[in-house]
Amino acid sequence: MEKEQKRGVFIDLRTDFGFKRCFGSEVTMRSFLNVMLSEDYGIIKSVKFENVENPPERREGKGVTFDLRCTTDDGTDILIEMQNYSQRLFKTRANYYLCRLMNRHIVQGFKWNGTQDIPRLLGIFILNKPVEGVDKLITRTAEFDMDTRTEFWDRMRKYFVSLAHFGEIDPAHMTEKQVWINTIKNIGTMEIIDPHVYEVADEGLLELIEKARVSALTPEEYARYEAELKIIGDEGSAECYGYDRGIKEGRAQGRAEGEAIGLEKGKFQEQCVIATRLVQKGFDDATILDLCPLLTPKELDDIRSSQTPQH
Repeated sequence: MEKEQKRGVFIDLRTDFGFKRCFGSEVTMRSFLNVMLSEDYGIIKSVKFENVENPPERREGKGVTFDLRCTTDDGTDILIEMQNYSQRLFKTRANYYLCRLMNRHIVQGFKWNGTQDIPRLLGIFILNKPVEGVDKLITRTAEFDMDTRTEFWDRMRKYFVSLAHFGEIDPAHMTEKQVWINTIKNIGTMEIIDPHVYEVADEGLLELIEKARVSALTPEEYARYEAELKIIGDEGSAECYGYDRGIKEGRAQGRAEGEAIGLEKGKFQEQCVIATRLVQKGFDDATILDLCPLLTPKELDDIRSSQTPQH
């Protein structure tokens, strides 16, 4: 019998469902952005969600993107793209995402002239895995003159938050920013919230904590969350399996190709297991194919047939 995923007290924010549920509030998002950005841009007074998406280029993995229009206390508009994943060549991809954001707003009708520049474009990237060159908790980047070391263009900046560089800290001595990052990284494994968190938390963080309680989920929400939790919970073992199979089957075509083949097979088998569980729970085809994008409709039909009692 397959081992059931342990039901935690709080949602794991590494899941798309958890991240979107807990950050999809103007109150929570404004609080988080002020903790991250107020020293550089002042207080953000309003946040408007312009788009929430699972990027199509991320069908093979996790990822949620928020496009936000924010206004500071002095009336400055800031466009922000916030993401909660990392992938290969991510520094290049981060620039692509912000240029795409700029292009989208220009196409929608924004025009600049001799006195008005485009709004500031910020990227906030929460990295669940290490990225080469991002070697501290928060890395801030901008465009600089290489000779004078002064900022050349202030319209586009990026903030990389590397959760891998957030170590163990006594909760009683955490700053407000550290409390936020600790919550994002570890709430899925917490049994209780340290009292110090409630001492420093504003209404946005308190709202996030309440939304993150597993007990607040409906049965349908929990089933979806459990399916995503299964994917990330078994991610490590799936990658190891895929690596071993890839080495054995791909030697004739080279080590790199073999690893890729094995990893893909490992992920496919994991999604077959997840799809079987979802079929048993009564999920419809569209939902299962959304959660298990490596499966084709024909392969899902075969799984359904295998679960039908034979007479």
